[in-house]
Amino acid sequence: MFTKILIILLVLSPSFGEDYYELLGLKRNADQKSIRQAFKKIAVTHHPDKNNDDPDAHIKFVKYTTAYEILKDPETRKKYDLYGEEGVNGNNNNRQQNYHSYSYYQNNFGMYDDDPEIVTLNRNDYHDNVINSEKVWMINFYSAMCGHCHHLAPIWRKIAKDLEGVIRIGAVNCEDDWSLCHEIGIQSYPTLLYYPKNSKHGIRFTSKKSYQEIMDFVMERLDVNIEEITSTVWKNSLKGIEKREKSMLVFICGDNHECFDNDDQIKITATLENILTTGIVDCYKINCNDISSSTTAVFIPGFKHKTKNPIYFDNTYAINDLVHQVLDQLPEPQEITSSDFKDIQKTLENNNDNEDGWLICFYMGHATEFDVQLKRLPSIINDVNLGKLNCGKYSNICRKLNINRYPMWGVLKPGGAFELSHGKDNINDIAKFAENSIKAKNVWALTADKILSILKRQNNNEAWFIDWYAPWCPPCIQFLPEIRKASLEFDKSTVYFGTVDCTVHSNICQNYNIRSYPTAMLINGTTTSQFTAQKTATNIIEFINESINPTVIRLNSNNFYKIVGKKKTKTLWVIDYFAPWCGPCQQLAPEWINVAKALKKLPNIKIASIDCEANSDICRSEGVKSYPNIRLYPIGSEGLDKVTIYNGPRDSTSMIKWITEFLPIKIIDLNDNTLNKKVFNSKNDIWLVDFFAPWCGHCQKLEPHFNIAAQLLNGQVKFARVNCDLYKYDCGRAGVRAYPSLILYDPKNKKMNKIDGKLLSAFTAEQIEKQVLNHLNFNYDHDEL
Repeated sequence: MFTKILIILLVLSPSFGEDYYELLGLKRNADQKSIRQAFKKIAVTHHPDKNNDDPDAHIKFVKYTTAYEILKDPETRKKYDLYGEEGVNGNNNNRQQNYHSYSYYQNNFGMYDDDPEIVTLNRNDYHDNVINSEKVWMINFYSAMCGHCHHLAPIWRKIAKDLEGVIRIGAVNCEDDWSLCHEIGIQSYPTLLYYPKNSKHGIRFTSKKSYQEIMDFVMERLDVNIEEITSTVWKNSLKGIEKREKSMLVFICGDNHECFDNDDQIKITATLENILTTGIVDCYKINCNDISSSTTAVFIPGFKHKTKNPIYFDNTYAINDLVHQVLDQLPEPQEITSSDFKDIQKTLENNNDNEDGWLICFYMGHATEFDVQLKRLPSIINDVNLGKLNCGKYSNICRKLNINRYPMWGVLKPGGAFELSHGKDNINDIAKFAENSIKAKNVWALTADKILSILKRQNNNEAWFIDWYAPWCPPCIQFLPEIRKASLEFDKSTVYFGTVDCTVHSNICQNYNIRSYPTAMLINGTTTSQFTAQKTATNIIEFINESINPTVIRLNSNNFYKIVGKKKTKTLWVIDYFAPWCGPCQQLAPEWINVAKALKKLPNIKIASIDCEANSDICRSEGVKSYPNIRLYPIGSEGLDKVTIYNGPRDSTSMIKWITEFLPIKIIDLNDNTLNKKVFNSKNDIWLVDFFAPWCGHCQKLEPHFNIAAQLLNGQVKFARVNCDLYKYDCGRAGVRAYPSLILYDPKNKKMNKIDGKLLSAFTAEQIEKQVLNHLNFNYDHDEL
């Protein structure tokens, strides 16, 4: 039976006038699973196949599909949350949308969403949780349109249940997240990949996709150690003479004992990894007369355990039952007092790199509900101390730390910083927060006193990147991990990272005019710079580096007319007139920095920006009425009368290409005659020729950098271009086999030097300059020798 796919192509207007979250009936903090479930519910009731009497059914459903496509992807969702539809659509308001048939959404959509043991992964989840993970993963890359995938589904669900806690079982819908599947190289469905610990690439499962074959594949690869217990060790263990730092679970086997089979032993060992060790006693080799035949395992306490006597598990034959009973025997997580907390923080401050961080659960009443979570955490995260603090007993410390719900999880980091988790309270999210937070030693949840001291510049030696946020704000919660990532790139001596919870410090936020969340800024001495770019770690790093060592010149009322408006300028000025609140301006900012970096070696070109909110007099006098407004003041112009306004795409490549068209040194376009006469038969001039094709993307990216290189090498090398679509014969005679090809012709050495076109896609002007100078210097030095 063939599945019908209906594809609708529709030109959408710039705005539906409807909020995407409201359209799908979602709250703004909805997770990916909730988004899929909400869309599925809408799809099976509002699909055009089910509403043939509604002439607007197609248009309505495209709206729902568009909302889902934007919100399902973390990157586009982030842009939508920050900038609305304009941030998602950019300058292109023509979107092509397609959707599947009714039966697809009814039967195939979100195949594993209702299975708690299976983690449905998207691109971000895959890179953050699977790659280089401390846990083993097995992932099913499937298509909901694939019959074999549906045949595998019940098998995959059973495997997930039977391996729960042993490894992580995941699923990726390649119809829904095709870009991730394409990146990994998935070419057929279903594809099963096994990821060992700390791996970047999965091992492909190639056998028959049956339950037993898959289970055998996994079990063969689980790397666990089960110690074979000798008679002496066993006797000493039972007497408490054998001292072990970690507790041990011993399987009792042989001689009328119903033993867990080898696979079950491996599963239990993997589930309890990092919590305790496991061993096996073979009663055929060791006298087990003192052990009941109903005993399947024995818990041997470690020397730090409060119980010294072995604990016998009788008539326990199910894996989950045994694991639960073992966890019950483990010591309760350490109770921490307010004075303990202060002592731990002081120790961490004084021993920055020699102490493990602490994950602390703040609670009220009885802690039994989450004690099991704390006990299981060592099986997921390493090198972290675990504790719990009763806020009923120690309300002062909890109030000071801004604990406002229970349970709440916080991390004390090496170096003394403290940070609270605002995410979900399930074990995997807690572990992920703890790992990332402890790594980010330089991110501090700020107290009121510290915030005020920073804002009042009481210590001008410190630079702070401050994030003002609210825990209920989804973009804020998405931004916090990006801040942690960015902090890893900077030492405290350069910049500190601080977070301010505006639900806790509402008066401070109001007094300092924080109007929206998240708001981020860099406070460096007497200067405060607003962070307005898309809120990613890469952009934070770029912003801080740019603020400390700027490449874009910041013009204001004090210097604008003195340096730009002077007579007969020998400098080409390109200025971005912007407003901090303008979404397109914020999107332009990182691209504008890239423009400045590409052109920074040319002394006669200045890339600048003017904040029109802070310098409204300049923008008003220049007639700037919309933002961003990019203007070029050419070399040789007098005053500000001669100006060219840029109206093209706002990516760095396009803008650099436009600017370089105004540079004084021009590139010569060669034809078949001039190529022979000027280049091939040259007796004195050194030529660098760009052999290109107009349709070649790499050629288009190289073009502005080639123009810049011509300015840098002026007087040493002449620059030219040849369009190989027009002059194929001449390009072939020059040995051009790929585009772009840069060939340096040096008549002194009667030879040419060719740079492989494949390498040129990422070339900058500086790299071209370096390659040419290296070649010339080598040849001339060689001749002299």
